[in-house]
Amino acid sequence: MGKELEGKTIPTEPESKETLQVHFEVTVFDLYKHYFQVRLFVETNRNEISFCMPSWTPGSYMIRDYVTHLHKFSACNANTKEPIPWEMEDLHRWKLTNLPPKFEITYIIYAFEDFTVRTNYLETEFGFINPPALFLYPEGNLHLPSTIQFQVAEYFPNVYSSLPRDESNLHLFYAKDFDELYDSPFHLSKKNSVFFTSGNTKHELLVEGDVSFDFISKLANDLQKITETQIQWMMESPNLYYLFVLNLSLPAYGGLEHKASSINYFNPELIHDEEEYKRLLELLSHEYFHLWNIKRIRPIALGPFDYQKPNLTKELWIAEGFTSFYDAYFLYHSGFLSFEEYLIKLQSDIFSLEENEADFWMSLEESSFTAWTKYYKRNGNSHNITVSYYTKGGVLALCMNLFLLRESQEKKTIRHVFHKLNEVFAKDKGRGFTKQEFFDIVKEVTGVDLKLEFNVYLTNPKPIPVDEYLHIIGIRRIQTDLVGETGFKTKEKNGNLLVQRIHHKTNGNSMDLMLDDEILAINGRRANLSLLQKLEKSLRPGEKFHLILSRSGKIKETMVTASGVYKTKKLVLAEDCPIEKKELREYFLRNIV
Repeated sequence: MGKELEGKTIPTEPESKETLQVHFEVTVFDLYKHYFQVRLFVETNRNEISFCMPSWTPGSYMIRDYVTHLHKFSACNANTKEPIPWEMEDLHRWKLTNLPPKFEITYIIYAFEDFTVRTNYLETEFGFINPPALFLYPEGNLHLPSTIQFQVAEYFPNVYSSLPRDESNLHLFYAKDFDELYDSPFHLSKKNSVFFTSGNTKHELLVEGDVSFDFISKLANDLQKITETQIQWMMESPNLYYLFVLNLSLPAYGGLEHKASSINYFNPELIHDEEEYKRLLELLSHEYFHLWNIKRIRPIALGPFDYQKPNLTKELWIAEGFTSFYDAYFLYHSGFLSFEEYLIKLQSDIFSLEENEADFWMSLEESSFTAWTKYYKRNGNSHNITVSYYTKGGVLALCMNLFLLRESQEKKTIRHVFHKLNEVFAKDKGRGFTKQEFFDIVKEVTGVDLKLEFNVYLTNPKPIPVDEYLHIIGIRRIQTDLVGETGFKTKEKNGNLLVQRIHHKTNGNSMDLMLDDEILAINGRRANLSLLQKLEKSLRPGEKFHLILSRSGKIKETMVTASGVYKTKKLVLAEDCPIEKKELREYFLRNIV
């Protein structure tokens, strides 16, 4: 049962010396100015309480200072409407004193900063709420349940969320604690959803944007195959319900995982392109696999969360890297990628690690640990010195799987490891695992000491010898036609040719070139994009070319030496490999490892 507060039903706590109950009411304050209004109703016998705004969103590892968009904070007695005293203790915290038994807090949230999966957004067609960016929590009381009432029906008849809702009031939701609330986004819409079932899980798909019902039906059918493949891989689903939200309103790309839902953005102009559609499926496959990997099977640092400061971990190569390997692997085994297409996907990730010298600057563990300040805060040099725990972690997962296939007498793979991690940590212990515990489980399940083989690539800035592991299943690299490359990329702006990106190579020469240098002439001829493209096609490794630049209003000359790159580079099947390698390759292709 619940108690009545201002006409709202709120959860009750067991009898104790101190009581605290909270209920949120969300309204549209001004649709055209993009403002939500939040009223927080509180019932308590405490004299003072501090309320806090989270600084970040789990799954997106950067301090975002959501309080930036909170305005017009006020507090009053719920019965008399008289103001009650409050003060800001710091930039994210309000302290209220001399509290009456019932009071309310009101504030406005600006929801039009960025169109992303981690920020609030409100416009005439839909509204999106990322809960850490909207809801305050009472300090030290993340365990408290809450109710959330939406008063938005005049704008948006449908409110989508994975939270349980009141059967008689579909805009009233219940959260058992603030961790559940912050992990359950809300999408406000005029659109209707569709449903499909995989395993014992009912899936709901909401597509925002101007797309046909035929497209939505096709996507639902394709998602049914992908989710079925993943559920079979794990041999269970932890959810009876799962919500996919796909926003196709504006050109964007991104996804964010949650325990019973995922929020995904994609460019509506690309959905009818076959290759781009597969990229969309890969995104949705990635976020769905997080249903297990991160949301349940996770490094120990990733929960419970401190919403005011970073939860640091060195194991994002498991949480995101393994997910990045399996997203496309599941597409292949669901029938959406041919083996040739899957091989192209693998080589794209593998070869991208060789485009710069980041492997010699940053280890995988450092990449994970510093995600907050480096991976998520990128600059013009990040691509040269920052390793992606997504890409390199995915390549590592591939290599680990191939190594286990060869070394394990019973062909045990990461799949079997995940089953055990799920059983021991997610279910029995109810916590995450340490790095050593991960490798201990691998050894217990497979009999292979994976740490002995791969730890050096985790702790040191060192390239993974991928070709050695691909040889296990008879895949080799072909590299031909060594040609020259300039070592930089350009963009056109107002008819001018500007340096946009510079690639540092470990064995390459440094060049006197800076971002945003304007290229005026190439080898004595007035520069334009066509001339640069002609130079790029004819360059030989080691060849020098002359540039005249404009830098900060000054004219400058420089010589650049072309580095070498293979024009043709791809992975192919080695048909002349030993029979045991062919058998392992067949296992990798026909059995989902």
